[in-house]
Amino acid sequence: MAELQATYVEEAALPSIPTCRPFKAERLAEAALSGPLFAEWNALHERISPCMPFTSAQWNVLWWKHHRANRLFVRDELYLIVVRDARNALIAVAPMMSTRRPSFGPIQLHTLRYFGADPNVTEIRGLVCEPDNEVDALDAVRKYLSQELTRSDWVEWGALRRDNCAKALRKLPDGAKTTSREIDGYHLELPATWEALRSSRSRNIKESIRRCYNSLRRDGLTPELRVVQSAEDAPEALVTFFRLHSMRSLATNTVAHADVFGKDNDRAFITEYALDLAQRGQLRIFQLLINGEVVATRLGFQFNDEIYLYYSGYDPTWAKYSVMTTLLVEAMKWSIDQRLGILHLSTGTDVSKLRWSPIATRYFALTEVPLNWRASLSFGTYQRAHRFVSWLARSRSAASARHQSRMVST
Repeated sequence: MAELQATYVEEAALPSIPTCRPFKAERLAEAALSGPLFAEWNALHERISPCMPFTSAQWNVLWWKHHRANRLFVRDELYLIVVRDARNALIAVAPMMSTRRPSFGPIQLHTLRYFGADPNVTEIRGLVCEPDNEVDALDAVRKYLSQELTRSDWVEWGALRRDNCAKALRKLPDGAKTTSREIDGYHLELPATWEALRSSRSRNIKESIRRCYNSLRRDGLTPELRVVQSAEDAPEALVTFFRLHSMRSLATNTVAHADVFGKDNDRAFITEYALDLAQRGQLRIFQLLINGEVVATRLGFQFNDEIYLYYSGYDPTWAKYSVMTTLLVEAMKWSIDQRLGILHLSTGTDVSKLRWSPIATRYFALTEVPLNWRASLSFGTYQRAHRFVSWLARSRSAASARHQSRMVST
């Protein structure tokens, strides 16, 4: 198990852009989401490395379109806050929302949090900001909100890099209760050739790769990589992705995977986002074909010389060939051929990432609970209810997967 390790990156080693302090925060209206801010926001997003789709303007604008709540028992109000420096340069964007449960009446649960309050679709949510400016920018947002929004039961400050989280904690009001949750993101720095990458990995991963290709070769099968990039081909490739992703959630005798896009609004959201990226030349849908059939697929989003590998799917009938590993290897080879510098393996700690000996960036999702009995009671009650609902959803999903698996087998 010694090879299942990641190297943690230090914030000081990350690039920074000169800024002119002090920073100033202001709240913008919803119309700003489609105005000049969009281009500024994306320019900021592409300066952050490793670059993830969740900080882009497109992701957040479309998330608000497809996931905002405006119902009887829950309503979201937009709190779009930008931070600029003394020269009016954009330093940070805080795509936040004020959520009230229920949406009316004298007794309401009131929280402030970032976009991305979906179970799994948005892997990292928080301030869109370069690491060196994160602490001061967050402090500017917090000071603005302390005057603009006088009361909330708690505030979710989103994911902060490890060292920045410790600094941000020291700036919070005395006595405030805080909670934090670790989130790790993993990436590889790509060398000039596939052989250079392969030879630098552990003996176990080398053997795993060899077995993948040999098992196919023994049965007279040849894997073929297809990379879908155009807006014309993307819709059909997305249909295939959703089908195989759902099939993966039904697989037994392996690590359990949820059907992340089982809801209509989640599918509509990721479809519109992917098609938008296709128009911009940033979509990469990797498909592994055997005998002309797509047996595995994975969504990829490219930003300059970095690529983010998002969710995947495969046909469990091909599981004995480890087609997901083969697809990942082919995606790596393709990325190296395209002279990309960073390949992001996404977030979440599991063997499929750690065995590549990746570089890890640790984030802490920080929540602030004011020092009063109402906030403490509300937050504690919400946490218990959320855990119960999550457990219930997992139980129902597992039961449904078992039922569908039995139906398929019969």
